[in-house]
This record gives sequence, C-alpha cells and structure tokens, in this order.
Amino acid sequence: MKVRDIEVGELIQETPTFRIYLGTAPDEREVFLKVAKTYEDNQPLIDEASTFSEMAIFGEQIARYEEEQSGRNSHYDWLFANLMKSFSEPTQGDRWINVFSVLDTEIGKLMQLQKLQSETEIDAKTSVWILGRLFKFYGFFELMGVDESEDSEFYTAEYPVFSPDNYFIGPERHRIICYNIPEKNLCSFANDEVKAVAKFVLDWLAVEDDPKEQEYKELLEGFVENGRERFEYAHRELYELVRELWGRSYYPFTYRDRGTLVWKTISKEV
Repeated sequence: MKVRDIEVGELIQETPTFRIYLGTAPDEREVFLKVAKTYEDNQPLIDEASTFSEMAIFGEQIARYEEEQSGRNSHYDWLFANLMKSFSEPTQGDRWINVFSVLDTEIGKLMQLQKLQSETEIDAKTSVWILGRLFKFYGFFELMGVDESEDSEFYTAEYPVFSPDNYFIGPERHRIICYNIPEKNLCSFANDEVKAVAKFVLDWLAVEDDPKEQEYKELLEGFVENGRERFEYAHRELYELVRELWGRSYYPFTYRDRGTLVWKTISKEV
C-alpha cells in the first residue's frame, strides 16, 4: 500500500490511539509512519508534530551557534526522530499521519528500548552511554527553557514524561532516539525525571565485583535517590566520574540475556 508515494510496510507498534509502520520514501529513504487509529485520535498527532518541529528548529539554531563559536556540533538532532511530513489523509478516513526519518542511522537496525531492557542485562560501560544519551536529551529541553532576557539562574523546562516506550535504541552506533512525546511537565527542577531515567538504567545494569563498577553504581543510586536540579548537572557529574574511572572512548554494546551468564557484544562496523 502507498500513501502519498510512501510505501507502507510492516506494523511495528500499536498504542490505544495510533499505529506505527515502517515505510520507504520515494527516494528510497527509510521512514516510519504514525497513523491515528480514528479521526478522533488526530489531535495528539497534530500536537506531536508541533513539538517535533519546534525541537528541529531549536536543534538547528544550536548547531549554527556551535559551528560559529567552535566549529563543533553536539548533534542534538541525533537524539530525536526527524519529522518529514504531517498531514490528514483523505484515503484513510482523514486520519492524521506523521512521517519520520532518523538521521545518521538505519531505521531497520533500531530496536525498541523497553523491549531490549526487559530481555537483557547490560554491563557498566554500556550503561554509561545509554544514561549519557538520555541525560543529554533531557538537557536539550533545559536549553529550550532558558530565558536569555533574564539575568537569573531560575528557569523552567518542559520535560517529556519519561517512559522507555518512547525511544528506539541503535546499539552499534550508540543511538538513543525519541520518537514519541505524549506529554510534558513544566518544571523548575529536574529531580523527578532524573530519578526516573536513572532508575530505568540502574534496573538494566549488571555490575561485576569490581571497585570501579561499584563506585559507578553508587553514583546511579545517588541519582535515583536524590535526583539533580538539572540534567545538565547530572550529565556533567556522570562524565566526570567516568573519565576518572575508565576514560572516554567507543565501547561496544555489551549485554547478556536475562537469566544467563554469557556476555555478548554488538559493535559498529569499522
């Protein structure tokens, strides 16, 4: 079946209000389509399209600023899906459809974060980049919440309510990609969301009897118990300890199936 020249493929996820299908754009690019189940379910997808558009615009602003200042790019645009099209489709009962692509990775190699966490355990170094990506993503909303007109540390941010159901993971390329933002909380402090993100990763973690891994686990437990005022602070604290313990370099996704002892890896192609 085709919708506006997009070949619609396999159904990969279903919620009470929408379905997600894999697809292929006319230029052969991989995409996925979110399709409202009924006409009455359109509004959440309309609202979501606005959110992802705002994120893309702000991400481009950050990239331009960074390029001008230092020639670097933090690639916040790798942390969320790229909205390509958003429309009401007459051939589908005027149901709303959002079409997304994913930058710098293949959609076919992505997995659902919640499903992978439920089936596997990960080692300490693998958990670092997952936690770091999630902290960085939430830090993006802190940047969006900064009011440059005020000479003050006080700010509010609209943090997405954390649920692992809203993310894909690309293990070999260290990708965590948000593809669903059903609701957000306007907060002056990040504590509760830091706790939720850290607990998800801590529950996934299997640590060895090693002093460095135990010290790292204690940091995660501190995040879970106390949170942090901002994700920016949590992100910085995480990598200060990681540099001290292990340094920073590429590390393959290292996991074992739950209930087993044999570690496996997924590495990027060289």
